[in-house]
Formats: sequence, structure tokens, C-alpha cells
Amino acid sequence: MQSGKVGKKKGGQCCCAGKSVVLLHYKYKSAKVAEYIESGLHFHFSPGWVVKKYDAHRFFQGLSGAGLKGVDFIATDGSRLLLCEAKNYRRRQAWQQENPLDAIQGQPEAFAEEMAQKVLDTLLGIDAIWRYYQRKWLFRLLSPLLLRLSPNGRDWQFWAHVHHLAREPGKLVFILWLETEQAQPSLARHIEKTLRRRLARRAGQVFVADDNDHPLREELSARLA
Repeated sequence: MQSGKVGKKKGGQCCCAGKSVVLLHYKYKSAKVAEYIESGLHFHFSPGWVVKKYDAHRFFQGLSGAGLKGVDFIATDGSRLLLCEAKNYRRRQAWQQENPLDAIQGQPEAFAEEMAQKVLDTLLGIDAIWRYYQRKWLFRLLSPLLLRLSPNGRDWQFWAHVHHLAREPGKLVFILWLETEQAQPSLARHIEKTLRRRLARRAGQVFVADDNDHPLREELSARLA
């Protein structure tokens, strides 16, 4: 996915170009509320989550050049690792006649495999980022202490937490946000079942969400942008 450039203006507004952009970051004491627009959807992460727009991150630019794919968001609250991918299959242009969902309805298994591979590639990317930081002597010296700090600090604090949690499958949560014009419960269940089977050894929880009625709805929500 393409990522937008962000320039902050007064009042918390942003000027941007592209599909994906951080809209707001409000500080509430030690927590932040993060809102993003991705694929025509407005995502809201509740306070306590530290979020990186992974496919727009500087590290991913190099990793994608090596052939790795990546999810849209990587987030942690210090005890869980959340990977989130957004797919919007609504018709977003007035001239569109064909339903974009037709592309996956005929091959849901192949689509689920593609999404699972994004998760696995993201985990490989997290490991590569860790190895990059391990080359720095100061990081090696401080790494035992970083997990005692909040992930909401320097970049290396975030990646230290993320790498630690990625090594514990029970701490990994993957959410595929599947936005469609009409509810597709059968398709969503099929994709979710395939994803759970494919990621059984790596993810503790896997959900396909097509509305805000999902297990993490109090912490992650989305609406049309």
C-alpha cells in the first residue's frame, strides 16, 4: 500500500498526500489516542496502545525491497502484540460497477493464504529489525532494561517490546478488517478458519472483523472515512 506524507498544522490538523496518514495524536497523561485513515477507513486505537503504521515505516521500505510483505499496523500495549491488516472491498468511486469483492469470493483460500503470508513476513521483518538494533553496542547494553520501560518512547523501546512479544505466540493477536458493502458472515468465517489454521503456531488469537462487533471492539474500531 502507498503511504501518505504527514505535515502537522495548528490545531492538530494534518496535511497529507496518499492513502494512509496519521490523523491525530492526542496526549492523555501517559497514554495516547491514535487515529489513522487506511484504505478509506478511519481506525481508532484506544489509549494504551502504541501504534506504528508499519507499511509506511522507514524499516519496511528496506524490507519490502527484499521481497517481504507487511501488515498495515503493528501495535502493542506492553503485554500483547497486535497486527492489523485493512481490506476495503466497497466500491469507492461513482463509476465503479463491478464489485471488488468478486476478486476474493471465488478464491477465499488463496486470499486467506495471502493474508497469512503478510503476517509471517511481518514477523520476519520484526526479527530483522531486532537484529539491526543488536548491531549497536548501546542497544545490546540496554536491551535487558528496555522491557521495563514503556513501549511508548524511543523507537528502539517499541521494537524491543514487539520482538519480545512476537516470540510468544500466545501474546500475538491478528485482526483482518474486511470491509464489504453487504455483510458476508459465511465468507468471513471461512477466511478466519483458514487463517487460524495457517497461523496456529504463531498467533494466539485471529479475528476477521467486518464491523465493530469483535472481541477487541473496546480497543480498536473503524468506520468509513
